[in-house]
Parts: sequence; C-alpha cells; structure tokens
Amino acid sequence: MSSHRGRPLPPNLDDRTWQDLVDEAVALIDHYAPQWTDRSPSDPGRTLIELFAWLVEGLIYRLNQVPEKNYVAFLNLLGITRDPATPARTLLTFTAQSGQTATVPAGTWAQTAGTESQPPVVFQTESELTALPAGLSMVVRYDVPPGPATARCADVTGAPDGVDLHVPDGGTSYLLLGFDPGFTQPVDRVELYGEPDHPAAGEPTSVGWVFSTGGADPAGWTDLPPERDTGHGLAQAGQVRLKLPATPAWTGVDPAGWPFQPPESAPAAGRPRRWLGLRLRNEAEPGEPAREALVRVRHLLPSTVPATTALTAGRDVPELLGTAGHAPRQVFELRNRPVYRQPGRSHFDHVEILVDGVPWVLAEERVEGRDQAVRLDPVTGEVVFGDVGTVPPAGATISAVYRHVATGAAGNVLRGKVTTLAEGVRGIVSVTNKVPGGGGADEEPIEETKDRAPKLLRVRDRAITAEDYEFLARRQPGVAITRCLAPRAQKEAGPGGAWLAGDPWLFGSLTRAPGHVNLIVVPDSEWADPRPEPPVSLIQDVIAALDPCREVTADLRVTGPRYLPIEVKADVRVFTRAKDLHLTSGLAEVQAEVKERVAAFLHPVRGGPGGTGWQVGQSLYLPDIYQAVRPRDEIGYLADLRMRPVTPPPYHLPPIGPGGNWNNDLLRPFPLPTAFAPQVKLTDYELICFSGTCEVTGEEE
Repeated sequence: MSSHRGRPLPPNLDDRTWQDLVDEAVALIDHYAPQWTDRSPSDPGRTLIELFAWLVEGLIYRLNQVPEKNYVAFLNLLGITRDPATPARTLLTFTAQSGQTATVPAGTWAQTAGTESQPPVVFQTESELTALPAGLSMVVRYDVPPGPATARCADVTGAPDGVDLHVPDGGTSYLLLGFDPGFTQPVDRVELYGEPDHPAAGEPTSVGWVFSTGGADPAGWTDLPPERDTGHGLAQAGQVRLKLPATPAWTGVDPAGWPFQPPESAPAAGRPRRWLGLRLRNEAEPGEPAREALVRVRHLLPSTVPATTALTAGRDVPELLGTAGHAPRQVFELRNRPVYRQPGRSHFDHVEILVDGVPWVLAEERVEGRDQAVRLDPVTGEVVFGDVGTVPPAGATISAVYRHVATGAAGNVLRGKVTTLAEGVRGIVSVTNKVPGGGGADEEPIEETKDRAPKLLRVRDRAITAEDYEFLARRQPGVAITRCLAPRAQKEAGPGGAWLAGDPWLFGSLTRAPGHVNLIVVPDSEWADPRPEPPVSLIQDVIAALDPCREVTADLRVTGPRYLPIEVKADVRVFTRAKDLHLTSGLAEVQAEVKERVAAFLHPVRGGPGGTGWQVGQSLYLPDIYQAVRPRDEIGYLADLRMRPVTPPPYHLPPIGPGGNWNNDLLRPFPLPTAFAPQVKLTDYELICFSGTCEVTGEEE
C-alpha cells in the first residue's frame, strides 16, 4: 500500500489488465483444448476470450472499490492520517576563534559530512548561543560532607552515562567544569546546557553556581547568579546563561591545592584551569526527617545548544505557494512536509501564511469577526482557504515561512558526526555533537495506521484506563515500550511493622496509592544501549501530551524502567564433523555466538521471544532463551543452560519509619532467587535486561 502526502492510499486487490487476462486464457489453450490450432485474432474463439476478458476486467474494477478500499476511504473521511515523521535531536557544541567569544544565531545550520550515496543530515539550532574560544578540559565532582569530615574529589571527565551527585543531609556537592585559562580577552558571559536525569530520591534544597576566584577551596568561591535559566535550577533540561562580573576576576586554579581526601580518581596536579561549578546543597526543613538527595546530571556542557532536524523553509525569501483564484475554497501545498510540531509551545507558532506579504491567522475553526483566517493540515502540508475564513482576493500571491521535518530516523547520528557548518558564522571555527542524535522517526507505515485507527477512535483525547495511558504514550515519538501501573495495596502486615495491610505499595520507589498514575516509558534504542533510559526531554514530551487527557484528580508520574539484570551460564557441545566440514572454526566461535545471542535476546527493546522487545512485567522462561541462543543442529547443542537474576540497583524510596531510615526490605514485593532457576518472575514494574555476565563453557565431541 502506498500513500500520498500522508494519506493512506488503498491497494489494488487485483491489478490485472484486459491484456493480462487475454494472455492467461490463451496460455491455457494447450492444456484444455490442444486441438485448437487457429489462435489468430480473427478466430471466433479468440473473440470470445477477449469478450470475457473485458467482462472480468469490469468485475476487477468493481472489486477494487470495496473491502479494504472502503476502510481506508472511511479513515480519510475521519481525517485519520499517518503519524508524520519526527525530527532527530542532538546537542551542538561550538568553539570560537582563539582569544574571543562569538555569537551563534538561533536557526544556524550544521551538518554531517555526507557520502556519495547519502546526503548530509542537517541540524538547526533552537536558540542563540555565546560560544567560548576554549572547550571543556576537565570535569570534577567535589563532595563536602557535613561536619568536620574531609571533602572528597574525583575526576569524572568523559563519564558516558552522566554523573551521580549524592548529597547527604547538611552536605554540599559540586560538579566543577574546568576550562583552559588562555583567554586573551576577558570573558563576560558563559552559556551552558544542563540536562538532569530524574532524581532517584529527594531533591536538593538549593541549586546554585560558583566560579573560581583564586581560593584554594571551591566551597569558598564566589556565587554566580544565572542571568537566564530555562532549566529552572536543573529541574529540567535547559540552557543557563551566567554573566561573569569584572571583579572578582575569574582566575585559574590548580585542583591539587583543594582540601580533599585523594581517592584513586583524583584530578591530576600541575595545570591551573578556570572553573565553573554547579552547587547542590541539601538542607532539611525544620521538623522534616534527614534524607539523602541523589541527582544524576546527564549533561552539563558549555557552548552547547539543542538542535533538531526540523529546518526552516523560506527563512531568506518566503516560499511561493501560488496565486489565489476565484473558487470559494482554495488549497495550496507546501513543498515540504510534515510541518514541525513544536513540543511545549504553541505547536505551529513558527508558521506564517502570507497573502501579498500580510500574515493570515492559523485557525481550526471559523474565527468570529476575523476573515483573514486559514487552515493548515500539518501532515499533508495543505493550506486551505475558505474553510475557516474568506478566500484571498483573486491574483493575490500566497507564500509561507515554516519549519518542516527534513530528516527522520536518519538523523539519529552517532556522537561526533556533525562537523560542518552549513553556513558561515563569524568567529566560529568548529562544531560537533558530543551527544548522539535521537528521537528521529520516519513516517508511520500504513499498516500501523490501519491497526491504530480503532484504538484512536476509542480513546481519542481522553485517558481513563491504564490501556488509554499506554496507548497515548506510545504515540509519542521515540517511545518503544509503555506500562501503566494500577494502584496496589499490601494484603498483609509486613515483618516488624514495616507496613500494614491496606498500605499502598512503595516498591521500586513508586507510590501505588489510589489516585496515583505511574507510567513507565522505555525509549527506542539501538543494540549498543543495553539499558535504555528515557531522557528528560522525552519524559517531558509524554507528560505534556498526557496532561490535557488525564482526569483532573489523577496524579500522573512518568518514569523510566526498573531493570532486572539476568545472568546466564551455558555449556555447549560442538561436533567435530562440523569443524571438518568448515561449518564453524571451532568451539571458540560457537561460544562467542552464544554470548552474542544471549545479549541480543535479553535486550529490552530489540530482544524478546519475538524480537519485538520485552514488556514491563514480562517474566523470563528457560525454554524461550534456550530456543533463542542454542547453536544450529548441524553444529552442536546446549548440554546445559542456566539463568538467574542479579540484584537490581537500589531504587531509593521515600523515608519510612522512625527517623526517616531507608527501609531496604521494601525494594521488591518478593525476594529474588539466589540459585539458578527455570523461571525468573518479575514484578509488574520491572523490565528484563542483560547483566553483562554470560559464562559459556564447552568442549568438542
């Protein structure tokens, strides 16, 4: 089935033509009537064949007007279109010329190198940026515990999964960014992009910034109030603009002089740097129990700005759509589609439809008292005059400025692939993406549109049941797996009075009290990511999409998965004859293949019994993994296969019990088996993943 501008087009149920039918009938003469020798066009029998072919062709034409064709036509009447392509996102880091800063305007284009067979992928920056002449050279975590204890310091430069900051009650933690001090001109402004992961427990009571002013102790450095902070104190992803004062001066400091207890990962001495620091303080309010705050900083990058593959069409000269006519309803088509749907803002406030240079208002319904209104279909790219307002005067020039999704899944590029400025920016010498592209998706396949349509008509714009939440969340680009958890209560009292019968579940740091809606989302990911975690931007998109659909009394919490790692042991036998026949190079090759198959089968998104990923709460059975990882019959067999779960990471819980002590007994509703077993039972909030441990023994026979 094909499509036209986002609409599903029905298939031909039978695409044979009159000539095809005649040729098929003539080919059957030898089988059914071998005595028929005159097959020229003048033969009466040939005339009858052509007559019946004409009749059958008419039947085929009528056949193609029904069943699935009617179904697709019905979807088009309801306005159900294919989900459009979504742009990929990344973070672009710019470097200015030596000795000066440079301004990168919003809407700047940067691209990958491209090849002869593949065009470059172009990204467009989302906001303006001031770039520094020097990049980040060191990242240090500096923890100051309460009381007289000595501070601890660790070099966390290049941490692939972000940095965890554990802030005890009354303590302070710093994430310090070190820059080479060789600025020949004063720097008065620094811009950072910060993105937190969801805090596992608690939140710091104070989030601030400091910069190095010559002191030997970062705890004594000068505060630096942000000039602009779209992340609201690292509560969400956003940009931070810090304006440096003339005095005190921003100076270089050698970390070797800081007062700390040196662990193995202490920063190297002998190289002063200029430092900017994120400071987290944890101070309990009077009357509240002591608690530890844990914040994972996924990204904290200077001279960095978000960018997407949603490009602006007509930014220099508006795109010409055509000339208005005399019809009461007129339709014009944008050259590029789909139109970019911006998250978190008025979806299409970037679109300008111009009539002789005058912008008209976008509206879904007729605007009272306003004739200059126009309707836009973002999926098909159609601009319609006459549905919601008047039509333009005949002969008027229709033009547009808008953003469109230029690249979908192809924009999910690897780290460091964006290296070229598509247009010159004064003072900028280089650009790169220190974060891989993600979130890009191509236009929805038509078969999925047909499967989705009944569910869409059932739930549409409301979320009441758990299935409604899961369906609406799955519609968000980049979401692969969803699970909505219903409220649950304890059936009996726990040991030592840890809980009472009827208390809500608190396992996995999830509150399952009535009125709470816990939605677990898992992002789409590649094989290289064995435990995909949703970025903050994806969680924010899901919340923004579900918030207007939920009941007013529903307390919606969107989180990432709680992984349960699985360890596997296997004993393989390899036939000697398979090696003699060159079916395999030997035992080592088969062992490596088994390990690869185990890792692939246990991948949360790409693995599973059907290769379509695991569902949250789906248990693991030994026969399933046996069928997935065993070698081919002609090569060998599995003599033994065992599996068991590994203790998952501790999901910190709200304070429970006298004094606010952490109750580790509440991490799971039932204990994990310590021995190898034929089944691994998961709770309804856990998701299978590979622990990274797969021991494969074996021998040849």
